[in-house]
Amino acid sequence: MIEHFRELGARLRNLFAVGEFQKRYTDGEKKDQIQVKTHNNRVVEKKEAFPYGFYAKAKSGKVFVFCQGGNMDGFEIFPAQPGDEITLPELEEGDAAIYTGEGGYAIFREAGDVEIYAKGKGKTAINTEGGDLEVNIAGGGAVKIKCEDGKFFFGNGNSNNCALLTGLIDEIKALVTAGSPASQTINPASQQKLEAYKTKVKQLYAEGA
Repeated sequence: MIEHFRELGARLRNLFAVGEFQKRYTDGEKKDQIQVKTHNNRVVEKKEAFPYGFYAKAKSGKVFVFCQGGNMDGFEIFPAQPGDEITLPELEEGDAAIYTGEGGYAIFREAGDVEIYAKGKGKTAINTEGGDLEVNIAGGGAVKIKCEDGKFFFGNGNSNNCALLTGLIDEIKALVTAGSPASQTINPASQQKLEAYKTKVKQLYAEGA
């Protein structure tokens, strides 16, 4: 009976093993598996067991290994925990964040704000495969695009809004009228220039959503 209790106690103690992240395999049959060295110097390798809808590739940190029935022959590796060298985003109670060690992060504030940061020269990209991108603001809020120099850019491979608008001003400045004062209109050459300009605008902007 005592031996049975000892065996049960050993299995309970071995349900969880604490280890340190060693390395991640980037290719081959073990691609995306990580190697972990447990507190008793046992080395295990497997993909981390992530919850549905979340995935990450840690480079270091503490790792918990769950051993089914206290047996290392059947184990799961939990996602790596951040090490002391990782700088975490500043959060208030109730906030949540998705982050990387020294890169960008997104913070979801308890009060309702969402903040996305791209550190250094990092780029923030939104990509769709043929779908729409919508920005809906309830309650009459404003959409603001800010840059360090106070300017923003919007355009495509053909042109940009700054070039189009400044060019439009130049075309209007150069308008020449034709005909008698009672029936004066813009002369045909100027009308052709404005029509060509309208074509350029349509190449950049859609006429409807």
